[in-house]
Amino acid sequence: MPGAGAFRNRRPLPLAFGREVRRRRLALGLTLEQLAERSSLTPNYIGTVEHGQRDPSLSTILALARGLGVAPGELLGGIGETGPLALEAARLIEAQAPDVQEAMLELLRSMTRRRRG
Repeated sequence: MPGAGAFRNRRPLPLAFGREVRRRRLALGLTLEQLAERSSLTPNYIGTVEHGQRDPSLSTILALARGLGVAPGELLGGIGETGPLALEAARLIEAQAPDVQEAMLELLRSMTRRRRG
């Protein structure tokens, strides 16, 4: 049986995961109840995950990723500091046709070059 130190060392991982789930849920403007419905989990369980009180299983990670509309890897240390506006912009761009996506990206690049220059 592992000693207490083994469990203590794992604590930061569930806490970081939970914080990322909460950050993304809030960025999407979702309540716990809405995310629960989207992910087929209970609001109470998601709350315990967000507070780092649970070490979620792979099936829970997949369900939360589905509910948040992201790849599971993004919840495990993917995009770290993406704010709500950037997430919304990414979702809006993704919804466009490929040629429109390219035009929007070029516009953003152009704006960035002007600001630097």
